[in-house]
Amino acid sequence: MKCTVRTRTQKNVFDIPQIASLRSDFEIKKEREVSKVRILETWSDGSPRLVMVNGKVLSIVVRKKSNGFPDSVDINGTRYSVDVSKIDSSHYGGESKPTKHTGGGKITAVLPGQISSLQAKPGQDVKKGQLLGILEAMKMENEILAPCDGKIQTVKVERGQTVMRGDLILEIA
Repeated sequence: MKCTVRTRTQKNVFDIPQIASLRSDFEIKKEREVSKVRILETWSDGSPRLVMVNGKVLSIVVRKKSNGFPDSVDINGTRYSVDVSKIDSSHYGGESKPTKHTGGGKITAVLPGQISSLQAKPGQDVKKGQLLGILEAMKMENEILAPCDGKIQTVKVERGQTVMRGDLILEIA
């Protein structure tokens, strides 16, 4: 994913791994320069709090827009505006829901995660927008909503089950 950070005097473009693949250790590439990054601590929402970059510890606060995209980042008390120019990760999917309606009444996961709550049962009538369950991904609870009115045909998951991106969660007819 490309991430552009602008200050009053310069613009930097970084290549960073997809959010879904972030581990505690990774590399950021800026042109021909590579920086080693280690996440030391995170906030309750899973965003980095303390990060070590090439051996230097930095305090981080990520401020997000209402659509989930990063708006700015405070690094050691200095604020930088952020412009994410290309999104490869479903974590920053804008207004899209964490579940996807693929037609034919199938609801699939667009994030890897764990089903922490499930209210849907086969044969149950549902209305468009009704809460069917919760998918917990990257320390965030994502609602699984009915994409249309109908009746639950099959439920392919159960509470506590881990799902991967694209896995079928349930079908509505």
